Amino acid sequence: MKKAKHYLIALLSGVLVAATVLSGCGQSKKVVSKNDDHLTVYLWENRLIKNIVPYIHEQFPDQDIEFITGNNDTDLYRYFEEHGELPDIITVRRFSGKDAQDLEPYLMDFASYDVVSRYYSYALQYYKNSKNEIQWLPICGMPQTIIANKTLFEQYGIKIPKNYKEYAQACQQFYDNGIKPYSLDLAEDWSAHEVIQTGAIGEFMSLDGIEWRSSAESASGDIAFDDALWKRIFSETNTFLKDSHFTSDDISIDINTAAQMFLEGKAAMFHGYPALMQEYQGQMDAELTRIPFFSQISDEAFINMTPSLNIAFNKDLEKDQEKLDLAFDVLDCMISKEGQTLIADGKGVISLNVDVPNMMEEVPGLEDEINNNSVYIRYSAQKSFDASLKAVHGLLSGEMDETQAYDAFRSTMNSKDSKEKTTVSFENEYAISLNDKNGRDAASSILTTIREENDAQLALVPYYYFTSSIYKGECTGSRVALMTAKSSDTFLYLAKINGKEIYELAEKYLAESDEKFHITNKYELPIASGMKIIVRQEENGFSLKDIEVNKKKIDKDKEYSILLTETTMSVLKKINPECEIRQLKDKLKDTTLSSAWTAAMANGQQPSAPEDYIEVEI
Repeated sequence: MKKAKHYLIALLSGVLVAATVLSGCGQSKKVVSKNDDHLTVYLWENRLIKNIVPYIHEQFPDQDIEFITGNNDTDLYRYFEEHGELPDIITVRRFSGKDAQDLEPYLMDFASYDVVSRYYSYALQYYKNSKNEIQWLPICGMPQTIIANKTLFEQYGIKIPKNYKEYAQACQQFYDNGIKPYSLDLAEDWSAHEVIQTGAIGEFMSLDGIEWRSSAESASGDIAFDDALWKRIFSETNTFLKDSHFTSDDISIDINTAAQMFLEGKAAMFHGYPALMQEYQGQMDAELTRIPFFSQISDEAFINMTPSLNIAFNKDLEKDQEKLDLAFDVLDCMISKEGQTLIADGKGVISLNVDVPNMMEEVPGLEDEINNNSVYIRYSAQKSFDASLKAVHGLLSGEMDETQAYDAFRSTMNSKDSKEKTTVSFENEYAISLNDKNGRDAASSILTTIREENDAQLALVPYYYFTSSIYKGECTGSRVALMTAKSSDTFLYLAKINGKEIYELAEKYLAESDEKFHITNKYELPIASGMKIIVRQEENGFSLKDIEVNKKKIDKDKEYSILLTETTMSVLKKINPECEIRQLKDKLKDTTLSSAWTAAMANGQQPSAPEDYIEVEI
């Protein structure tokens, strides 16, 4: 279906005019490939590969669409663009307009297409750049709230708070009874980031706050800070930390420690999305409920919403109407009710679209906020996470007062990026796109390098852990790290099994993969190293025909050492529950695919050459 341009004539009372509702879901093409012209879609984490991709393929089984896992970092796409390989569709979760400014000349403006008329105005108010273009769109949101142990509140006769004053009183009552009021993982940058925005949420939702946010998102140079506003923000942040009875001890509390404290009933409140609350409800012998974040300057309360992903189109799509139509079909799938539910990983989805209702029926406790559209969209510039961690830890440690914390935050936000040194100068270039044998040379090079570094004979890994081509020339450490799915990293494991079990492992992976992901097309075939897997294309997937090691059929009685990721390790466990599998560690730290790759390149050595690891028979 062709997407006619729909120029918006007016915004009525700040609400975008509701226009034609598009139907259908997706179709496809790709820019990263140098050998073909299909649609390429980069999704910021591999959970989305497992959740939304099967649904899109189901809607458009005859379309040639490739989905690749990217990273939650716009620098990955700047890296692609610098080498003329910007994909057709890109996504991130941590997003600000300022972070994406270098990409502006290469991205399409959605403002002249009717898709924007399907969004509520509040959902797009921070997505306009300095030219009044809308180059990114949010895809639904997940409500981040306080999760409260209602049973514990009732046990101590403490009222579920309805405003900030009652919240502070409840915290004091729990503290007086020896219960930690709020367990929060303040060692993590995302929680420090949340504390500033939710502790002073009324300020961020004020006219001054909205004006600052808009200017910050579109700032071409340093971000201008409204001193009066930000002094209030840090005053309220400090008040929130004290009222919640956080201390310097909380600086070292990580996600696992904080969650366990809440699960064991040692803390009255935690935080999280609906899916996490559902998970905890199943583990706890207590009734849980949600509490919104309260303004300190009014009786208002707000949901802190995180977009599940933010999406942009390559401007070159406008040169090919058929391909552009397909890209819009993919977008339609994502913003449909089914698509939003899959992307948000369950119930409790805040829809940003006028034609899709909020899916909050089974997420009680937030009715007033949902009805009143009292939703705050998280500000998430890349530097804001590190800036928040420094400021909040400074307040908690007592090393900073409110003014010093604000100064540290502002300084970090406007700090100049030091020129990163080259880690390695690649002598060869290997593409992430499929070669003429349906293999990925870049993925093969990376995996073979890691395999050889860990003295493994073989390796079998899902394709979705590899994100980028290896480009000839100088490369920094941060960009080396972007070549693997850092945002969806995996631990590495080593097993010693015979050739028969290796054959069964590859066979079962091709047939079942894991609970949510099944291989249905050539783009999803696994990456192997040290061996060549020969597969036959079937009507609904692929079957294993043979495995070769050193150009000979694998010896089914011989023992081999094989490198595995979490997914292939779990498949092996199903085949042989008694199999001895060792998790790799480096200096007592768990080794991941990303850390192994960056460590291998840290000394400037060249990666291993790609292997001829797959053959597809049709």
